[in-house]
Amino acid sequence: MTKRIVVKVGSNTLTNDVGAIDRRYIASLVDQLSELTRDGHQVVLVSSGAIAAGREMLGLDRRPDDMATLQAAASIGQVGLIETYSSEFGRCRCSIGQVLLTRADTENPVSYGHAKNTFERLLELGSIPIVNENDTVAIDEICFGDNDTLASLVALMIQADMVVILTDVEGLYDADPNKDPNARVVSYLTEIDDELLASTSTESDATSLGSGGMHSKLQAAKALLKADIVTVLSGGREANVVIDAVEGYPHGTVICTQEQLRNFQSEEKRSEA
Repeated sequence: MTKRIVVKVGSNTLTNDVGAIDRRYIASLVDQLSELTRDGHQVVLVSSGAIAAGREMLGLDRRPDDMATLQAAASIGQVGLIETYSSEFGRCRCSIGQVLLTRADTENPVSYGHAKNTFERLLELGSIPIVNENDTVAIDEICFGDNDTLASLVALMIQADMVVILTDVEGLYDADPNKDPNARVVSYLTEIDDELLASTSTESDATSLGSGGMHSKLQAAKALLKADIVTVLSGGREANVVIDAVEGYPHGTVICTQEQLRNFQSEEKRSEA
């Protein structure tokens, strides 16, 4: 059955140890998304990383502090980032379209309608929309929570079946893994309450290139849960992580309704299949 999938990849996942865009990783992600498209699924990619790419292209040794330089880095980096995606998707013979949005675009009915129509047509044409915030005209940048909120808004707009959030951790832990060696990844959630939200980090760590902690991911997932859209929080570097999620064998944490749980199998059962 054809599914609509929104895949969100964060800056920390897209970059290597020195903070540069990891083109080898992008190639592996593109391979997965292209395969899903060939199998008949409709895929939207929400990609962070423009500022990280711009920082690399400008030769800056750290993330800029002032908004004007952040926006300039995003402007320069967005070009390099989309060129990389264009090259890799071209290698897989998949067409892409760039969609840059602001929060105002999602709140204004006219702009919202135009954006929705663009997404629908791109998907009908078999293209993969690549979405980011339009940082040159929006100072929210990261009010979108490193695009976690943006991914949920896009998923609601196109009535997606699933959102896969690729991050630099394996999923939601039942305790802080940096402090508790016995912390384990929570496999499934069917509810996100205020207590859980209050217990999660609102920011990435001090060395992070991104801006969205687990709090923004759970806030996005809570909105999606109300709309019966499945969210999967996974370590972005795991092999075939997106394909496995779509096929019902997710890594990390699945956030869905009790009824939707029947569509998924544990990693143990996946390894036995």
